[in-house]
Amino acid sequence: MRASSGPRARRRGAGPLLALVLLALAPAAGGQAAGAPGTGTPGGGAAAGPRALEPAFRLAAGGRALAGPLVESSAPATAWMLSEDGSLYALTEAGSLVARIPVPGEAAPFLALDPFGRALCLAGAELRVLTRSGTLAYAAAFPTAPAYPPAFGSDGRAFVAAGRELYCLNPAGRRLWSYALPAAPSCPPAVDASGRPALGLADGSILILTPYGELAASHAAASPAARLAPMAEAGSELPVLAAALADGSLLLLGDDGAPLQRLGGRGSALLDLAWDGALLYTLDAAGRLEARSASGAPVWAAETGCSRGRIALFKERIVVEGRGRAVSLSLEGQLFREISISHAAGPSAAAPSGLLFAPGEDWVLAAYRFEAPLGPRRRSEGAPYPAIEEAARKLAAEARLYDPFARDADRQNARLDDIEKKLRSGSIGVDEPEAAAYCAALAARYFDAELAEAERRSRDNPLPRARACAILGALGSPGYRGALAAVLSGDPDPAVRDAACDALADIGVDPGGLSGAAFLKAARAPAWERTALSLIAAIERMALRSGSAPGRDAVGTLLALASKPYGPAVRSRASVALGRIAGAIAE
Repeated sequence: MRASSGPRARRRGAGPLLALVLLALAPAAGGQAAGAPGTGTPGGGAAAGPRALEPAFRLAAGGRALAGPLVESSAPATAWMLSEDGSLYALTEAGSLVARIPVPGEAAPFLALDPFGRALCLAGAELRVLTRSGTLAYAAAFPTAPAYPPAFGSDGRAFVAAGRELYCLNPAGRRLWSYALPAAPSCPPAVDASGRPALGLADGSILILTPYGELAASHAAASPAARLAPMAEAGSELPVLAAALADGSLLLLGDDGAPLQRLGGRGSALLDLAWDGALLYTLDAAGRLEARSASGAPVWAAETGCSRGRIALFKERIVVEGRGRAVSLSLEGQLFREISISHAAGPSAAAPSGLLFAPGEDWVLAAYRFEAPLGPRRRSEGAPYPAIEEAARKLAAEARLYDPFARDADRQNARLDDIEKKLRSGSIGVDEPEAAAYCAALAARYFDAELAEAERRSRDNPLPRARACAILGALGSPGYRGALAAVLSGDPDPAVRDAACDALADIGVDPGGLSGAAFLKAARAPAWERTALSLIAAIERMALRSGSAPGRDAVGTLLALASKPYGPAVRSRASVALGRIAGAIAE
């Protein structure tokens, strides 16, 4: 597999100086810049003939790429590829093979990455979520195999379309709700800027649901949607959703599902859409990239030559990734770099470092130094879901006023029974916000806020608080970690603290390191031996199930527990845990 590459830029007076700058930024053959400077305009113009570009490094796989490569946005980034031999490969930007993970059964052409850097693939009708260490984070079985990759809410919950159902899974794989669809999906699900899942159906309808499984809006389009992309948040005057329809037209929808604009196509189907907060980018099957305003008005257009490509938005560049070809453009549509790769087996994928990963027909995944560092990838991130702290305080305050049995342990346990029943059946759905607020209020002892300390001690029953912590962990949203961290550091009962620790481990991911900081604070207390062992087990579980290496505070917790004043049982267990997660730390 060979590649040729060359920079291209508009002439703007100081053409030779700009060409020298671009040449300095371009990679040379054999791992440095390759290519020659030239001039041109988006979609046309002459360019100097590019030279052959050797890969920076190669990975020999066991077959052609069945899906991928996909590049996660962390630093350093990892490229994932599913091969025809049924193996999932993870390759770093430095060229290190992190993992080769066998996927059971016949490999399906299905690969996605979640917000935590974990890879999702299919084994039959089972969705398997794998970490870079090769650990199975979770597996979720469906009656029918999902046809499209899932979409993700701001807290990492996954919206999976399988058969004629839309399922919501928390980051640990527990089903929170499902919604029966009136027709089969026609495109992958998307999540709008308000965190609501949206889906196009084969009957031409487009559905927008709440994050908790209620229908929020719908629209009957004249043609099924082939692709959806989020735009502005609900409540604004701008469209919240863009839909590329199968007839080639573009539809812009408001937050109530009403069409705000429908723009006719140019005869070529739209394959990809991307919104950067100001402009909507559309890419058609012929490789024409167009930038439009929020109202749909054209701003600029460029012919990329990437037929059947996809759009990747970076800090100051737009990269169009196609099979055997990729180009980078400025935000104004100026073509900067292009690369052609012979005998490519699938679309290429750009990394934030400027590397371009390309699979070949020769079973080799090659990485080319395509661009200067591109910076972080820009992705549409949904608004965070409502925090439970304020809701918990409000719920407890109202209960103290109107419910004389709010402090009764039997009444509390009965309500927890109802919540657990819905969790086990995967139907918590619309009850999740209130259930989470109730459990947070119970765990934080807000129902006893007006009692004197002596009366609180005499009436204390730790069982409901411990159960409330366990339910927050089972609900699984990282947004519930704050409530659990407060219990871990402040509850007087060690059994309740242990329950909070276990619940943080059940959530399984720790974006921002909030759980790790809570663990370190508890370890420095020092903790009761049982709690210390719970901390070790929780960090181990999180390290093995998370998509990233354990944070500094989590490692610091294990180091603190591996030394005095803790006893030999705790110290030995912490040392073993450090050894088990050493591979993840090394990444």
